[in-house]
Amino acid sequence: MSGIAGLGINAISSMNLQSMDIETALMMVQSQRSQMLEDQLRSQLDAVNDSNKKLAGMNESVNAKNLEVSGKEAENVELAARIGELTDLKERLAASKCPNPEGYYGLAWGQGDDGPLSHKTLQQVKDAGLTVQPDGHPDAPRNVDGNHTMDAKGRVVQGWVDELAGKIAELEAKVQANKTAITDLKNEVTSLKSEIDNLSNSQQMEMLRLQSLTGKRNEAFDVMTNFIKKMQDSRSSIVGNMR
Repeated sequence: MSGIAGLGINAISSMNLQSMDIETALMMVQSQRSQMLEDQLRSQLDAVNDSNKKLAGMNESVNAKNLEVSGKEAENVELAARIGELTDLKERLAASKCPNPEGYYGLAWGQGDDGPLSHKTLQQVKDAGLTVQPDGHPDAPRNVDGNHTMDAKGRVVQGWVDELAGKIAELEAKVQANKTAITDLKNEVTSLKSEIDNLSNSQQMEMLRLQSLTGKRNEAFDVMTNFIKKMQDSRSSIVGNMR
């Protein structure tokens, strides 16, 4: 009965063995056992493939999150540089502000009242998107004393300082939001990597089971093939003896 080892009792009982000769019965049992192992192998292979797909998806998610982290870190570097530029402009304007709200100081007053530098400072104010009134407006920057410097009212410069403070606060909030997002993403990556490790360990066991089933399936087919060959040889021998 070793030829039918591993076949379930229910499967055996479902066959009507009494109406068969011994060779046919053994052949039927071995054939059903081979088919059962083939079905188990196919099911196990599907499970391994599903695990592979899940692992691939999780690894893609890890890569995507790491890429997002890198993007936010790079963005924070750019934001920090921009914050530095605006902070420098804010401090220079504050140092050049006329104490009299309606009085004029050169835009480079805090840096030696340099003419070219005052023009450069005004351009930086415009580039920063601050409110600059057009020529002819009472609050427009202009060369008040004719010494080639660009001047602005103390009240106007204070307005620029306030606007810069708001812009800097917005950028700092963005940096903080990125830092929070980076922390969350890194935690998600750590969690995913833990899941990947656990799934990889389970998959190793699944692969061992797959190898075992493959071996049993091959063995069952070898037994059935050998059995068929022996039956054919036996019948050929009987026919030969009858001649």
